Amino acid sequence: MRKVLFFILISNVVFSQNNLAKKDNGYKILEADKNYGDFLWLHSDSMNKDFPVLVFLPNNYANSNKNFPVIYTLHGVNDSKLTEEGIRKLINPSVGYKEAANEFQCIIVTPLVGNKYYIDSPIFKNQKYATLIAIELVNLIDKKYKTIKDRKSRILQGFSMGGYGSISLLCRYPEIFSVALSRGGALEQKHLIDNLQWDDASIELLGDYFQNQKEYHLHSTTNLLNKIKDRTDVAIVMEIGREDYLYQGNKKVETKLKTTKIPYIFAEYPGGHEWSKEALYSMLTHLQYFVKTYDK
Repeated sequence: MRKVLFFILISNVVFSQNNLAKKDNGYKILEADKNYGDFLWLHSDSMNKDFPVLVFLPNNYANSNKNFPVIYTLHGVNDSKLTEEGIRKLINPSVGYKEAANEFQCIIVTPLVGNKYYIDSPIFKNQKYATLIAIELVNLIDKKYKTIKDRKSRILQGFSMGGYGSISLLCRYPEIFSVALSRGGALEQKHLIDNLQWDDASIELLGDYFQNQKEYHLHSTTNLLNKIKDRTDVAIVMEIGREDYLYQGNKKVETKLKTTKIPYIFAEYPGGHEWSKEALYSMLTHLQYFVKTYDK
């Protein structure tokens, strides 16, 4: 009898461990849920490659006569494969994208593009990840869904690498987007390199840092902000945990923002480098100061 009870106890422990969410660079990775979000493929003409996308709609979308603002949500570095299963494991119910789309009356679009920093590489001409998001993805979503086809209602948000992507794409395409939201953004690659926190994702696009320091400077957030420094029709929200290893880089960007005319919010929180439902809702709440997506 004792052996049977021991076996049951051990089996339950193993079962529980196997069903715990895995952690991947600040993300909770769960089993794929095919009922969560609309899945579609984004074909990139610029790269001749397909990328998986999940889209989350408000509950009243089908019966509504109105068009909705769009939040383009950019992921951070992760190990997910560019498949439907890969994106569904990463973009899972634990963060509450579906609930947020309904609560804030917006369309949330979540592409999976790999660890590519959302830039068009100046070295590898066949890698065009800024074009992918700002042109190809926006065109696809505007054709397929009931969107407000205006820059004021197109918002970028991202975590970690995606935080960099959101701000850098706003700087490059202010005629397409109006607001960038960054949570725990990997905003300054030089800061990471100086602190020996190497990032192979940036090397794949910008080459070796010591041989291409000019390119790293040109693609830095502090430099890109110069493109929109006098604009008051854009806005930036930066959120960062005080224990996040990217904290100092975010503070550097905040210092730069103080020298511009760009409206912005900089918010610090307890905690480290983690993407969660609380982070998503906090960012979308801050967004309402600049673009009110819903009326209550």
